[in-house]
Amino acid sequence: MKQLISATLSEEAAIIYNNWEKQKKSARLSDMIVREDVNMHHIDALQKAKTHHQRLISNAMIALHLKDASHPLCKELNDSLIGTIYYQYWE
Repeated sequence: MKQLISATLSEEAAIIYNNWEKQKKSARLSDMIVREDVNMHHIDALQKAKTHHQRLISNAMIALHLKDASHPLCKELNDSLIGTIYYQYWE
C-alpha cells in the first residue's frame, strides 16, 4: 500500500531533500523510515538487555559480597553500576 504524506521539513532537512535525485525521493524517504523504525526497535532491545545485564551483575556482586566483602571484584562490579539503581552504597 502506498500513502501520500505531507511534511514540514527543517531548513537543513529541506536542503538535503532537495539535493536528492529526482524520481528517487519517495523511495529513499520510505527506506529511511523503515530503517529508522528498525533502529528504534534495536535501541529498545539493547536498553532492555543492558538493564537485564546490570541486574545480573548486581546479583552476582551481592552474592560475592556476602561471601567475601573484601574481594576486589565486589568493588569493580559495583563501580560498573554507578549511576544505576543497582549501585550499592555499602562502602
